[in-house]
Amino acid sequence: MSSKDYSYDIPDHPIKYVKVDPKAIKFDPRAQRNLNKSRATTIAEKLVPTALGTPILSQREDGLYAVDGMHRVYACQLILAGKVSVSDAVREAIQAITCEIHSDLTMAHEASLFIIKNKESSKVGANDEFRIGLLAGHPLFMDTNIVLEKHQLKVGSRTVNGVRGIKGILDIVKEYGPETLDQALTIAEDAWGRTPDTWHSVTLGGIAIVIHRHPDVVKHGELAQKLKRQGDPISFKGKIQTIATNNNTRADGTKGRLKAAHVSVAFAWNGSRRVNRIPVPNIFE
Repeated sequence: MSSKDYSYDIPDHPIKYVKVDPKAIKFDPRAQRNLNKSRATTIAEKLVPTALGTPILSQREDGLYAVDGMHRVYACQLILAGKVSVSDAVREAIQAITCEIHSDLTMAHEASLFIIKNKESSKVGANDEFRIGLLAGHPLFMDTNIVLEKHQLKVGSRTVNGVRGIKGILDIVKEYGPETLDQALTIAEDAWGRTPDTWHSVTLGGIAIVIHRHPDVVKHGELAQKLKRQGDPISFKGKIQTIATNNNTRADGTKGRLKAAHVSVAFAWNGSRRVNRIPVPNIFE
């Protein structure tokens, strides 16, 4: 486990619950997900005022901004603007809606609040969480981004310079620290060059586990050469999948694939080796 604290924190600040005219609420996508107008329209068409919940707002100098509940607020705005047909009772009920208003927050605090409010429900996509976490200045995302920028990698695109599966990348940093991610990326690139599949988060996770658990045995340059002999990164991903599913006889999952990646990297290191071998776990025990 990484020794650094990657928990979220927001300072104490004033919070109040008041009725707000939805038309007065503003949006700033920098501190949350992007507005999906189609989704908001669907919400508006089926809106039940008593099930609206309590949108969370931030009081800035220039007005109130939605932190959580943006689509519900925008749905109300659509109704009040006459862009969605609803009953008079629904329109009347949302003339003013109860909101939770936070004051004295910076933009970074707003971003942190959004992540905290949404994290447990898994409503926020991993790429959005990464983008917002950077804005919040959260150490986990900042530390991860420093490593990715060092390797000239960006999150979200399937290119030779694009990392997908950012959640798995963040897990490496949380478990083993940014230095281990840096080392795993270097080993992967030395083995396979810069391809979209080089940066497969599960493969990188397997490399990270092995080098973290056996730092006095596993030599990074030698491990890269061993992995290269296993074939291209797509083939190696296939081996991981085969192990994870026990040759397609059982379902897998993220944890199962990560354990299989650990096994695959350990097998690669031990290949044709009589000394300095490392244990290979039985993932089905």
